[in-house]
Amino acid sequence: MSKKRKRDPETVGSNAEVSADSKPQKSKKDKSKPRENGDERPASPEKVTFASLANVTETDPSTEENVAEGLNDSMEVDKPEDPKSIGAGSDGKSGSKKEKKKKKKDEDLSTGHLSILSKFDKYRAQILESGPKTVAKEDVPEEPLQGLHPLPQPAQVPVQKVDPNSALPSYLSQPTTVPTSQRPPFSSFNLPDLLLHRLENLGFTDTFPVQSALLPLLLPDNRPPSTPKADLLVSAATGSGKTLSYLLPILASLINRIVPHTYALIIVPTHELATQVQRTAHSLAAGTSLKISTAIGTRSFEVEKDHIIANDTGSTGADILIATPGRLVEHIRNNPQFTLRHLQWLVVDEADRLLSQSFQDWVEIVGDELQKPFPIEDGNIGFDITSVGLRAPKRASDIVRKVILSATMTRDVGRLAGLKLRRPQLIAVDDIGGHEIPIDGSDNEDQDQDQETADKGLRELNSLPSTLEEHYYPVSNATQKPLVLAKLLSDSNTKSGILIFTKSNESASRLARLLELLFAKKLGKKRKGNSTKDWSIAVSTSDKRKKEISANTAKFKASTIDILISTDLMGRGVDLPNAQLVINYDSPRNEKDYIHRVGRTARAGNKGITWSLVEDSEARWWWAGIGKVRRSNSEGVSKESAPELNDEALEIYEGALEKLGREVRGS
Repeated sequence: MSKKRKRDPETVGSNAEVSADSKPQKSKKDKSKPRENGDERPASPEKVTFASLANVTETDPSTEENVAEGLNDSMEVDKPEDPKSIGAGSDGKSGSKKEKKKKKKDEDLSTGHLSILSKFDKYRAQILESGPKTVAKEDVPEEPLQGLHPLPQPAQVPVQKVDPNSALPSYLSQPTTVPTSQRPPFSSFNLPDLLLHRLENLGFTDTFPVQSALLPLLLPDNRPPSTPKADLLVSAATGSGKTLSYLLPILASLINRIVPHTYALIIVPTHELATQVQRTAHSLAAGTSLKISTAIGTRSFEVEKDHIIANDTGSTGADILIATPGRLVEHIRNNPQFTLRHLQWLVVDEADRLLSQSFQDWVEIVGDELQKPFPIEDGNIGFDITSVGLRAPKRASDIVRKVILSATMTRDVGRLAGLKLRRPQLIAVDDIGGHEIPIDGSDNEDQDQDQETADKGLRELNSLPSTLEEHYYPVSNATQKPLVLAKLLSDSNTKSGILIFTKSNESASRLARLLELLFAKKLGKKRKGNSTKDWSIAVSTSDKRKKEISANTAKFKASTIDILISTDLMGRGVDLPNAQLVINYDSPRNEKDYIHRVGRTARAGNKGITWSLVEDSEARWWWAGIGKVRRSNSEGVSKESAPELNDEALEIYEGALEKLGREVRGS
């Protein structure tokens, strides 16, 4: 029996096979000393290689199983054999070598198994991550899923119709329409008792559609004043009650005010409309301490200052200021005591006209004034609103509520941008019974509308009251138009309340004098019960003094004047309750002017009539533009025949023209 030799450390973990005749020799370069007690030196983990795993590139489940089985088999430790049995084989020398080789292999695996297992886990993880995601199937019983019932879903928001060719923002292309069938009483709204009593005394019990739509949105609620609210754009026909719809919320919010300041600013285009709004506000605010004043240029600048600001002379200033844009800019620039820092309401009435004209850049100037930061002493308001999660306002623009109104609301984004609206919403009330307004502003059934009119509809919302009766009279000979009008009026049963619009001051004065001369000759049939009465005619144009214009308006309302002839000066914002007939002697410049002209009648649900005398050269333009304006009246425009002119009427007309010529020449 041969003795066991000490193992060469360099042979531990090597992949070279030991031949049967070779004898292990200690390397001369190995200078390491053998351990004491004859312990064999274990193999270094760094020298142990696992080539079979390094060559694995695919994550085949069978490959992983075979590798694992090989490791398990190789890690089994054989029981030590009886020394007597060593070399008992037929070939003692060969058996001894095989035994040594086997023991060497077992010792290599036993000493490096920790390193091999760690490397195996590392390589296995890398292979699983880099290879295809295949997982060996295992017979694992599936557990029933629990708690995965479908959650209840909220109702889907109806899809809004969007014009893919429109560049308008959604609030302009998709206005909120208001049905006209609902007219709840004022008592159903959260109005102060004082205002309800005033409305009842003035004869107002039920709301108009525009009022029923705006009051819930504008009346004060329980939210803090600094809570942001949406600004409103309102498109409603003339005479639909827009003035009352914004005055009531303003008065309701200021009725308990303590310190007088300019809390509400109402901007209008003309001093006539300003006076009318002031009169309505005074009627509603009777019995309160609120002060309402105007800045419209009808009095000197120094006198006006004492009425709109608080000063040492005892004036309490104006809580509600109604101003024209030019005069307002003058106060902002030249009145250092005037400020808008306390402003809570900004109302722009007849917005299409105010925005289409510069008026000394009032939009930019008012906007800059609202952006001025509050003084430091105004920062302490007595209550820290930030404690309830609100942001403290730093300027008036943070709290002011803007209401923009017009009968022909512009949808020009460029014009509206200067107003710096906050979360704007467009409310459209046009007596269409609550039907949706098409994006192009035209009827769905009307497919013949030309592209030019459709493009205009994208920019503006136009509508006419349902109680308006429209008549179209063609005039083939323009030189005889005054005679045609005189004949129509003479044959009509309308005795007063007639408003006639012309294109210029000269045309208004000339027509007024010709009608006086023609009526003096008793042209046409005599009016029943009024055969001896002459027509009373007045002219209100821009070349007249304001006092004269106001006097004519008052006389017309009192029916002292039968016929009032004017330019578009009287076409906006003037309430003429007794106007029964509106006549377009000269065609308006556009659809907007037509809507505002005829809007002087058929107001507040009353009936009204309009005549349009159209020359042949204007007929095509008239029908393509004005004829396509959206109407709630199903009858539309009635095309009539011009009256026949006999020789006697023509002779009277020739005499009137001759006399007018002599008067003009002064002969």
